[in-house]
Amino acid sequence: MRLALVLVLAIIATVHNAGASAQKATPEVRTLSGEWTFSAEGYVMPLSLRQDGTRVTGTLEGFHGPFPLQGEFRKGLIHFAGSSDGGGIRHSNDSNDIDLFAIGTLQPDGSLQGTLVSTVGNLTWHAERKTVRPGGPSSKHLRH
Repeated sequence: MRLALVLVLAIIATVHNAGASAQKATPEVRTLSGEWTFSAEGYVMPLSLRQDGTRVTGTLEGFHGPFPLQGEFRKGLIHFAGSSDGGGIRHSNDSNDIDLFAIGTLQPDGSLQGTLVSTVGNLTWHAERKTVRPGGPSSKHLRH
């Protein structure tokens, strides 16, 4: 009888510890909402994202004007598309418009990484969330 009680307690402890480990292994839910630094093969631009469920909207501040973005983030994968009037610079066929489409993945360090296809070329990209000091501006904008 005593052996049975010890076995039951050992099984309960094992099941409890396995459940706690499984809960710790579950990745935390992340939101992409916030300010990012977007880099694409030498180009560095501000990126602002807002996430509502799986829907993502935002703005990429390009060198030739802003790109309003719409897309989706689901299961660690992101895709978004946007268009800009090109800031008056002709790119092809008498058009100023620049269209872009990007796909990427959330990296273990919290950054984003992927491929961007646009009217002016195809690029690999990386985005890092801007760090914000409590009660202050982002560290990227601090003057020393």
